[in-house]
Amino acid sequence: MQDSKPNPSPLTKDPDDNTAAIAVEPPSNKDNKDILEVTAMEQSPEQDVAAGVEEAAEPEPPLPAEFDKYWKAVEANPEEFSTWTYMLHYIEQENHIYAARRVFDLFLARYPYCYGYWKKYADLEKRNNNIMEADEVYRRGIQAITLSVDLWIHYIQFLKETLDPADQETCNTLRGTFEHAIMSAGLDFRSDKLWEMYIAYETEQGNLSGVTSIYSRLLGIPTQLYANHFQKFKEHIQGHLPRAFLTDEKFVELRKELAALNQHNNSNIDYPTGLEEISDPAQRTTEVENMRHRIIEVHQELFNSNENEVHKRWTFEEGIKRPYFHVKSLEKVQLNNWKEYLDFEIENGSHERVVILFERCVIACACYEEFWIKYAKYMENHSVEGVRHVYNRACNIHLLKKPLAHLLWAGFDEQQGNIEEAKRILKTLEESVGGLAMVRLRRVNLERRYGNIKEAENLLAEAMNNAIAPSEFSFYAIKLARHYFKIQKDMANARKVLNDAIQRDKENTKLYLNLIDLEFSGDVKQNETNILSHFDKVIKSSMPIATRVTFSQRKVEFLEDFGSDINRLMTTYDEHQKLLKEQEHLKRKSENGLEQPDAKRLHTEESAVVAAGPMAAATNAAAAAQPAYNYSNWYQHYNYQNAWNYGQYYHPPST
Repeated sequence: MQDSKPNPSPLTKDPDDNTAAIAVEPPSNKDNKDILEVTAMEQSPEQDVAAGVEEAAEPEPPLPAEFDKYWKAVEANPEEFSTWTYMLHYIEQENHIYAARRVFDLFLARYPYCYGYWKKYADLEKRNNNIMEADEVYRRGIQAITLSVDLWIHYIQFLKETLDPADQETCNTLRGTFEHAIMSAGLDFRSDKLWEMYIAYETEQGNLSGVTSIYSRLLGIPTQLYANHFQKFKEHIQGHLPRAFLTDEKFVELRKELAALNQHNNSNIDYPTGLEEISDPAQRTTEVENMRHRIIEVHQELFNSNENEVHKRWTFEEGIKRPYFHVKSLEKVQLNNWKEYLDFEIENGSHERVVILFERCVIACACYEEFWIKYAKYMENHSVEGVRHVYNRACNIHLLKKPLAHLLWAGFDEQQGNIEEAKRILKTLEESVGGLAMVRLRRVNLERRYGNIKEAENLLAEAMNNAIAPSEFSFYAIKLARHYFKIQKDMANARKVLNDAIQRDKENTKLYLNLIDLEFSGDVKQNETNILSHFDKVIKSSMPIATRVTFSQRKVEFLEDFGSDINRLMTTYDEHQKLLKEQEHLKRKSENGLEQPDAKRLHTEESAVVAAGPMAAATNAAAAAQPAYNYSNWYQHYNYQNAWNYGQYYHPPST
């Protein structure tokens, strides 16, 4: 429960984790229209940092004595959360405002969902009598974590403490801030404290009609303390006269409704329909009770409907054990609960409630790209700018080195015709996470799709020349050769690239397969000598016997189907039989335990490639090419968990 949940100290140590536990309230968003307007105005981390740097333009006092020690630890390992918390704790103790701004700005640019540290930063400014600066910190904080009920409450309390109560504008400022807070975070299931604070403020101001209006909004929103709110609403209605808790307009409207009801029931009582007082005390009392009864009756229906909505969500809400941000991983059961809750809300809830739930989810699950992607995919049916905003927050703050979201973002912008932005996204990703072949290929193919053939060639050549391992070099060599042949219709250059690669990676069967496939794509009769030469290089090499037998068999098939000399075919057939006998001999030796079988020595990747064989290209070039371009093994080589699957990025939008 949000009302009773203690806020752990940001520096309280988790017993099973070296990182500090942060009290970060789940951020809520705004209603449908305001979500995009407010989020579009949010500052980027770079802007936030720049804002802090501007503050330090004036001469600064010397840094604290041990600042460099803590700062070097942060610089050495900026992704280790505990080094930041130690640094911040030290700065807070030193109360050095210039050093604090530098560190807090950088930390919160990296971890903007840390509600506790926005509060600490603002408190530090306030302690140094920097009221305007503290206000600015709060504003930046609630832009970064809009659903944080606690941060809104602290900001409002800050305004109460610092604004002049005698100033007539103070009330308007506070009321406007309350409205902004309710609009931003009021749909959060755990937003009860914020609503109660707003009601208490309007009660203090004697604005009982305002209190009634707030309750009318609140009682239709599924929140944790929905029943308690209805009980307090009834006490509010029973404890005051209707003229006190209704606006003049609402009072007259209710009077007319009761008058019509009396007329329908043939009542002899003649109630006025304006604002005039009823002189008869008995009639006046009757009217008051009738009004109270009618108001409660109307809100009872609202409450009943809301209660039904709360019950639908109660189990999901109970499953949310950590509604705030933490660098520590979430348990699988909580991740599944978020998935199921989101699916339920998408199917049953309004767009506003779905967005609010997504915003809550990406606070608790900020480091899980599947939720950001799910959010962006949902927004595709509602707002282009909304999709971009989701991807921007995900990729530029929380998922800096997780490529899938970046690739989807680039694909989305390309679909929207924003080609330069798609290029920028992919280039930035590659600079951040080097060594991913899929990212380089996406850059290559993006250039190719828009006619930048030379740039696509340069990107492939650069990747090939910068390759560290021979296998990586060969991979890009195959891609470059295919580009020359298929795109630029330049067989000579394609052949040269593959031949050069073979000199560097002599036992890479995929190079031979692609070279043979290349020759098959031309005039087979004219290229017969080249094709046979490529077969022989493998057959006569020191590659595993299974590989040589497969290539030998394909050579026989080639000569049978396309050969021009029967003598060469018969000679090749005899040589193939010798290889088969050698293979059988080695197999018997391995069965007797004298030699390790080829099957164990043959690399998994090679066996997969050789199994299909190059000669399939003679009858079906596409079938032969498939094993030669097996992406899966390459991406495993680059330690990326999933094979590249274009379909997942370009599937049709859901209807």
